Amino acid sequence: MRPHPSCERGQAIVLIALTLAVLVGMAALAIDGSRAYGLRRDLQAAVDAAALTAGDNLQHNGSYPTAEQAAATIFGTDLRLYTAPSCSPGYGAPTPGGAAWTVTCTYADGTTLTEVVSALGPQGSQFSFSATRSLKLQFAKILTNGATPTLGALGTSSVNNLLYSPAIAALDTAGCSGAGSAITVGGNGTLDIRGDVVSNGIIAVGSPTVTVSGDVYANCQAALPGSMAPDCFPSDTPTPCTAPNIAGAVRAGYRIADPNFPPPSVTGGSQPSPTNDPVILPGSYAADPRLDDGQCWFLAGGVYQWTSGIFDNQDFLSNELKPPAEPTPGNNTVKAAHQFWDTDNQNCEGDFQLNAIGGSAIRTGSWSIELTSTRTDTYNGVSYFRESAPSYCQTVAVGPSQIIQVQVSNIPGATGYNVYAALPGSGCAGPFGLAGSIPVSGAVTNDDVAGCPSYSSGSCSLGFESASYDALLLGPLFAPTGAAADMIGASPPDSETSPLGGRVVNQNAARSAPPRGDRANENQCDTVAGAAASCPAAITPGAVEFYMPSGGCLTLQQNGDMFIFSGYQYDWVAFYEPGLGHPPANACANDYDAASNSSFIGLWYTPQASISIQTRFSGRTESTGGFIVKDISFASKQPLIISSKDYGPVPPASRLVA
Repeated sequence: MRPHPSCERGQAIVLIALTLAVLVGMAALAIDGSRAYGLRRDLQAAVDAAALTAGDNLQHNGSYPTAEQAAATIFGTDLRLYTAPSCSPGYGAPTPGGAAWTVTCTYADGTTLTEVVSALGPQGSQFSFSATRSLKLQFAKILTNGATPTLGALGTSSVNNLLYSPAIAALDTAGCSGAGSAITVGGNGTLDIRGDVVSNGIIAVGSPTVTVSGDVYANCQAALPGSMAPDCFPSDTPTPCTAPNIAGAVRAGYRIADPNFPPPSVTGGSQPSPTNDPVILPGSYAADPRLDDGQCWFLAGGVYQWTSGIFDNQDFLSNELKPPAEPTPGNNTVKAAHQFWDTDNQNCEGDFQLNAIGGSAIRTGSWSIELTSTRTDTYNGVSYFRESAPSYCQTVAVGPSQIIQVQVSNIPGATGYNVYAALPGSGCAGPFGLAGSIPVSGAVTNDDVAGCPSYSSGSCSLGFESASYDALLLGPLFAPTGAAADMIGASPPDSETSPLGGRVVNQNAARSAPPRGDRANENQCDTVAGAAASCPAAITPGAVEFYMPSGGCLTLQQNGDMFIFSGYQYDWVAFYEPGLGHPPANACANDYDAASNSSFIGLWYTPQASISIQTRFSGRTESTGGFIVKDISFASKQPLIISSKDYGPVPPASRLVA
């Protein structure tokens, strides 16, 4: 029997109420849910940006508080919170290898950002961020108990981990599932490595001791060989370590991937084999130059493609610009015992002498004179000026009606010399001012250097130059003082620094803001506009990269030397052999021996080729970019390998790791 219509009227109201509740709930989910999703997405993006900003800022400024403040600022900007937050307990620095620093910043709307900052020694620095923000509900609040939900986001970044620019990285997996090893250390002595070591295969150590100021990442070894031990980082001192140093560690199970660097662009065209001009030009060399005549060679800046490889057993090859007669560090009145261009007794180091001769009189008394070598090198069509550190200082007594004559025995690579003078009474302490320049105008060859240095024709094939400085150049107005002394050319560049050992040549001046620092080689750059700039910048004047395509190989034997620096324009790759990513790969066996003074300042990259380092003089410089190779072996007396982030391919400034 059908119910009476009057009995159904109440049911409709209930159905409508239920339907409205469902609709409101669906609207709440759609609107407030999408708002929650959008806010969570924005919060995560802001946290990620803050983490990356912190890492980048730390790498540029080296200050943890500055990095934390920059992170808090970019976090607020991304969320349109433009008022500075209140941070407790304030920005600070973590304890190296110890306690992290935690700071929580609260913004005007209640949003919080917590930064946990850790200094992990060889593993770099880590920034872990967490953020919370309340969501004010619109429709959904009628379905709740009135509570306001809170959304959160997490982000972690890492910066300056030596793993991304190791001192030694071996890509071969030899020994992990078969015979062989990726890193082999034999001979005797101590192999001192400052930087991380990463091996995809076994690390095999014989009788030598191996110390590593950094971490050792061993793919298939849980423990190091007994004679291999981590030192304290960054002091390179034995354990136990005291703050701010931290002991390196062995980290098993890590495998480094081939970074797959592209081959360099070779400009300069096809070049003939070197003859007797000491300056070699960049380009492609079809034949092995076979350097075995006891000569000295200067490399102009650029890429050198040695298609058939390069053999050296007697000669000295370098792109370093040095002054004639280098001084003893700390005493510019004495010549250094070991001159760079006399590394293997080639007699190519140059020198200068002073004479007082008749002419338009200058001020009488004892004048002091220093010289620098100059030249220009070209990259990408733009020329860049280079000026070496100053020579040692000589004095000359000038009497009435006399002037100064400067005679120079040439040095490889110099196209001229700047002459700097200090007034009588100043002595070799200066200050010095630029008196003038002497261009190299005569013939320069390296086929007869037995009589070098020399100031007369015939006895030294490198040649000589001469110039006089009279009242026109050193008259009453000459005064090397005032603001002009800080301008390039008005005063000599900074002096060289001490060598690493008694038998080693001087190091270049350290980096400094222009016009200070090293103006000639790897420590100071020019911008593309040609203005002076402290590194990093676009160009390192005179930088060189060796490129060995498949079929070419380096054979540097015990009576020869190569001292090569690379630069930013080549991503600090100094020696390149292609891998599988750029076929045909080069799978040769490189022999890196040396007489006394060899180094490649920059990265050695041979992902499918091996390298055998024979003596302590190979790679012994204080500034190397490291080795990324298929496999590497050390024999005889052990070298000093010091990896520097300043001379290796630049790793990402900051990486999101979580």
